[in-house]
Amino acid sequence: MEYVSRPEQMPDDINIKETLYDKTGGVVINKKEKSYAKLIKTINRSSSIDRYYVKVHKSVPYDPWGMYGHREDYVETKFNSVSKETFDYYMMYLKTRNNLYMTRSQRSFIND
Repeated sequence: MEYVSRPEQMPDDINIKETLYDKTGGVVINKKEKSYAKLIKTINRSSSIDRYYVKVHKSVPYDPWGMYGHREDYVETKFNSVSKETFDYYMMYLKTRNNLYMTRSQRSFIND
């Protein structure tokens, strides 16, 4: 089996769609907006695969309204792959700002 490393080597029947989400849980429209979660959907002829990512700071999901929220330009964050459950809890937190969902996403993130 040969792995594909560059996009130009990918077969024509595979489509990749990336959706970025901002800190209110809405879809990012402009490239200049900051994103906190993303969904990558890979579609080919026989199947569809969803991969979920959330922004992480110090090995926990990043809280845009938390202690480091005002320093987001200076803290080191990255996107980590997570389960659908963790992604759903994190998105509910972004939409509602209810700390219960942030706690659940952090606990679920530990189990990923």
